[in-house]
Amino acid sequence: MSEEGEEKQNIMDKLNSTFIDYVGNIFGDSGKEFIEDTSEKVKDFSSTSIKKFIEFSDSLLEKLNLHENEQVIKTKDSIEDMLKQVGILKEDEEEEEF
Repeated sequence: MSEEGEEKQNIMDKLNSTFIDYVGNIFGDSGKEFIEDTSEKVKDFSSTSIKKFIEFSDSLLEKLNLHENEQVIKTKDSIEDMLKQVGILKEDEEEEEF
């Protein structure tokens, strides 16, 4: 694997791990356990699927009054940063403010 390929794989591994934490922050331990129990399926999630979940979660965070939860927002920002690093999100895309 090339150095660039390894770097992208490391970012994807971080992204998957952070995604599990993000789901745990939103849905609690039971949500995190569910994702961990199905980790093979999570690993098969395409980056696009994660991006779509992030987009969907924006409205969910507001409905669940989690849009001010620092831990949830920090995790979401980490995922978005990783998506930008692998080129799935563009750097110039503005993050929506709540």
